[in-house]
Amino acid sequence: MRDPSAEDSAFEGRPSPLRQLVRRGMAATLPRRLFLASGPPAIQSLALTFDDGPDPTHTPAVLDRLRALGVRATFFVIGRKAEANPALVARIAEEGHEIGHHSWSHAPPHETPARVLVHEAERTSALLQRLLGRPPRLFRPPYGKLTPGKLLGLWGLGQTVVLWNRDPKDFGREGVEPIRRWFEGAPLAGGDILLLHDVHPHVAPALEAVVERAARHGLAFGTPSEWLDG
Repeated sequence: MRDPSAEDSAFEGRPSPLRQLVRRGMAATLPRRLFLASGPPAIQSLALTFDDGPDPTHTPAVLDRLRALGVRATFFVIGRKAEANPALVARIAEEGHEIGHHSWSHAPPHETPARVLVHEAERTSALLQRLLGRPPRLFRPPYGKLTPGKLLGLWGLGQTVVLWNRDPKDFGREGVEPIRRWFEGAPLAGGDILLLHDVHPHVAPALEAVVERAARHGLAFGTPSEWLDG
């Protein structure tokens, strides 16, 4: 069964080609401090991002591998999981990674009105402020889906909405090799935002292939917040 997190839509309920067209138009016209689907193409770095954690089993393995590889990443944490794993949130920050948020509950978008999503963003932001001493600036909507009302509410909170443009669909891969093969054929470029999930056992072992592929393209790793000017 197809995981709904594979959706790369900008708005809910529209046919997929139109969603993609809307998203491309937004990315081309809106300031990156408001909406980011990829970084500036002229830069020589890409962003490695992880959704749906922190997970007490799999996130530590991802962090161990990132540390061994010398790579900085961005983690979009779910509020209820961050509340349950505060030491893990602290470790992510202490090891130099960026932390954004991914709603409190990760409920299906069609069940989440704009006012509810904004409330969840406020709740998660307040939690991360308490845990880290600073509020998050980056927000990734569950399943990548938004409505105009949700966008306006998030912008009212001072959030940058961050989507992605490279997705190996790790949730549907059985083991490490399919992820490695996807990256072997992926045409990576500067400004790419890669989507992975730190809740699967096969993600951490696949990270070396990601880093090797980026290196072959002459690309380093950055974070979305480094690209917000403009």
